[in-house]
Formats: sequence, C-alpha cells, structure tokens
Amino acid sequence: MNSRLHVPAALVLLLAAQSSGFAQTTPARPQFEVASLKLNTACNNRSGGEQPPTPGRLHLACITLKDLIQLAYGFLGDGKTFNRQRLDVLGLPKWADEDRYDLAAKAEGAARVEQMGGPMLQALLEDRFRLKLHRESREVSVYALTVGKNGPKLQPMKEGSCVEVDLNHLPPPPAPGQPMPRFCGNASWRSMGKTVTLDGHGMTMAEFAQSFAIRVDHPVIDKTGVAGKFDFHLEFGRDEMPGMRPQGTAADPANPANPAQASDPAGPSLFAAIQEQLGLKLVSEKGQTDFLVVDHVEKPTDN
Repeated sequence: MNSRLHVPAALVLLLAAQSSGFAQTTPARPQFEVASLKLNTACNNRSGGEQPPTPGRLHLACITLKDLIQLAYGFLGDGKTFNRQRLDVLGLPKWADEDRYDLAAKAEGAARVEQMGGPMLQALLEDRFRLKLHRESREVSVYALTVGKNGPKLQPMKEGSCVEVDLNHLPPPPAPGQPMPRFCGNASWRSMGKTVTLDGHGMTMAEFAQSFAIRVDHPVIDKTGVAGKFDFHLEFGRDEMPGMRPQGTAADPANPANPAQASDPAGPSLFAAIQEQLGLKLVSEKGQTDFLVVDHVEKPTDN
C-alpha cells in the first residue's frame, strides 16, 4: 500500500511559487500624485505658508527633514492613528536639523491625513532624500510615571471639557483674540516668568506621560496602571524642569536614583508638583525606548 500523501499538482505549484516569492504580491505603497519640495532659506521659524491638512492635500512650511521623519515614521507611522510619543532620530547630518523646506503635496482622491503624513510621506522622503532608516530599541534612562504612596489625586474628565481631534476635519483657526479649542488628549503649556503651567483635557495616563516628550530630558513612560480619561492642571517652577535647569544644578546627589526635589521660589520642581498636586511620581530608571536610526540620506533635488 502506498502511504504517501497525495497533494494535488495545482497546490504543489502554488506552494512552490509562494516559497520562491512569485505568488506573493506586496501592495504598492500609496504615493502622492503631485508633490513639490523646496528649500526655504527665508524662514526662521515654522510659521508662514502652512495650511491645515485636509483630505487629499498636505502643506507644510519651514520644516526640517528631522521633523518630517518624526512625522512620517513616528507620529503617523502606521498611516491609521496619531502616536503622541516622539521618536528621536539618530544618525542625521547637521543640515537635516537646520535646513528648512516647504512641502505642498496632492494625493489622488480624498486620501486621509494619516495616510498622507505617514506612508505617503515616507515614500516621498525615500525618493527625494534617498532616505534609508530602521527602527531600533535601546535601553536608556527614562522617567517612570507611577502612583504615589497616598494614591492618585486625579480629576475625571468632565463631559464637554474638550473637542475630539479629527485630523481630517480640523476646525478653522480662531478669530483674533479668541482662544484655541481644547482638543481631547492634548496638553497645552504656558510659561509666565519662572512658572510653567500644564493644562490637559480628556487625557489617558499614557497621553499625559507622552505630553512631556519634548519638555524633559528623558522619555516618560506610564506605569501607573490607572485607566480612564482625566483633566489635568499642573504648576511648577520653570528652572526646576529637567532639561531646563540652570547651569550648575543637578539631581539630588544624596539619592541619584531619583530626581532632585528642591523647590524654586517661583514654584516647586516638576517632580514635587506631580506628587503634591496629582498624587503621582516620576522615578528615574532604565527602560527600552525606540529610536529611528538613519542609514543613508542625501540632500534633495528641487521637486
């Protein structure tokens, strides 16, 4: 008796083709129909000429390649959602963080902003800048956001306290003298003299932790285990913020595992304020953080 398994010839051919790659089709990455990228030597900030993104249209003014990479591969990297965690970019030449560009791009149809700012922008950068990069996880110094010993002092989100963000249907800019709308999941920062104020509305704990991404000297990782959405108000001394300390100050030398708790005449340190006002703690430790590492990049040609 022949005990060999009989496999239909058609299936044999299909499996062989798949193993050799002939039967595997990779969907083409979406690309802009038309895109203009020009070096702008006249701007010294990010204002001027920038327009809110709309379905099918993306306009960015006075923006560096580093910021474009962070947008394309970080904030909108998956083409579906907005990730508030900023990814540091390593291996870039000096010009990539200094030269500024104006980008005007048009997609076929009403492509969503997440697609244009993510996969479509990735394809553009890889074409115009000959960009090649990879994502890498490294162990670095981080701040872990934890619950204090007496428990959290958090204000649950109030209904109507903020407006849900829709990148494809952003509200028009406010009239002169009128405040910006309060977007859920976002934090606004104000600095008056030596005092810094943070106000956040409809934020998860992870979003609150990520709001410090460009404000402190290490990434902040949520380890509170607290679920839900909250409204935040925090005040602290500007000179006591990590990464913004005056020259000559440092963490507490008697307890190097934790940041300094010293107070400033204008207000407490960020660490003390988080503990006193929110019942939370920032603890210095080691943790895994993702980076974008550039393998190759070139200055672009016009358009």
